[in-house]
Amino acid sequence: MEALIPDHLLSDLNQLQQRVLTAGLPVLILFEGSSGRVIGRVNSELIRCLEPRGVTYTHYDPAGPNGPRPIMDFFHRLPGGGQIGLFDRSWYSSIIEQYNEDEKADEFDTMLGISNGLERYLVHNGVLLIKIIFRATESSMKEYGKQYGPRVPKKSFLSMDHIDPTKYREVMFDHIYERTNTEYAPWNTIQVKGIGETVLETAETIMRIVKERLDMEPSAGVPLEIGRIYDNPRGKLKFDKKCPHYDETIKELSEELGELQMKLSLSNRSMAICFEGWDASGKGSCIKHLCHALNPRGYDVFQTKAPSEDELNHTYLWRFSKGIPERGHISVFDRTWYGRMMVEPIECFCTEEEYKRSPPEINAFERIMVNSGIILVKFWLDITPDEQLARFEKREGDPLKQWKITEEDWRNRSKWDEYDEHVNVMIESTNTEHAPWTVVEANNKKYARVTVLKTVVETLKKELK
Repeated sequence: MEALIPDHLLSDLNQLQQRVLTAGLPVLILFEGSSGRVIGRVNSELIRCLEPRGVTYTHYDPAGPNGPRPIMDFFHRLPGGGQIGLFDRSWYSSIIEQYNEDEKADEFDTMLGISNGLERYLVHNGVLLIKIIFRATESSMKEYGKQYGPRVPKKSFLSMDHIDPTKYREVMFDHIYERTNTEYAPWNTIQVKGIGETVLETAETIMRIVKERLDMEPSAGVPLEIGRIYDNPRGKLKFDKKCPHYDETIKELSEELGELQMKLSLSNRSMAICFEGWDASGKGSCIKHLCHALNPRGYDVFQTKAPSEDELNHTYLWRFSKGIPERGHISVFDRTWYGRMMVEPIECFCTEEEYKRSPPEINAFERIMVNSGIILVKFWLDITPDEQLARFEKREGDPLKQWKITEEDWRNRSKWDEYDEHVNVMIESTNTEHAPWTVVEANNKKYARVTVLKTVVETLKKELK
């Protein structure tokens, strides 16, 4: 097949890709348009011209399987430093597929807000986001359609046209385009013509934007402040809570949770249960009792550890996307993305700008999860300093539990006041309506376990009604 990009431009494109790799710049090119054939063919031509080891390609079918996981898969497919990611359709096609002019106007507005929030997150985290939309009219497709290849039967997964092109054009250009044509993520419109002209204009557009970014002088950035705007339930804690009838209560809640897991497995929802808390606050014990009530076929536990080299090569939230549960499943997170708001700023693992930028980014990430159908529960397990000291000393004196206590635990304890203030800032900036914190008085371990199970049960009952 004859290349559609001239040799001199092909050479420039390869040199530019080498510069992207050397600079460690993540480049995400998002393609949209009413014709899947056009998007698919242009992507094929671009991939032929690039070094394949530095390119990732993702096609999203908005009419395909629904539920939480498919949309979050886009997050997991984001390119790392030095990579070029090609998105053949995106969250925009999904928004258009769900659009109904007579219903859910507020939900539509929310989805556009989430879209802008996600794009802002990518740009602020150093991703070069290039949004390209191919504008194809019915007359242009009649004239040039055959050049982009034959139509594929809709039943085939190779089909690129699982959308209504008329609806797509109307919703995109009447309701979406202007509201998402932002300064930080503008649209680049390419009028569909013959295959050669379209591919050439697309390649030139991409090269111009990438070159401008690579030649740009680093900016100083804008000073940020964290908005502490939400209620903080930590101020109302009572650590003398008791737990009468513990065994009977745990048994009843466990049985009910098992039944609710069955309902969840048959639904179009999933659940993410997040645990944060002081060292020795009982996170492991609560997770253990929670999981005892669940069928192991339907849940996974993810323990957040120091990031790998590959994870450091992506945006911060990228590494958590692989733990997002698929439809009907439950993910339990033993520590979460909130490390960015506690240990990382205190131990200087992130910059001050990254820390101060984290609340709106996390809120947007959680909003995407919730709007994707994920039932999100966040626990902060709170104990007093005296209780933590007693548990540390007990662990040191028990040969079977000495492995649980390290020098790092003692070092973190010496910074209690600093951590305490960061926890308050974290809750007061992320205790949103769509993803509220449940703060648990955990001095009494039995009370903490019961509270966790009861909260999960009540949340599932409410969401699966």
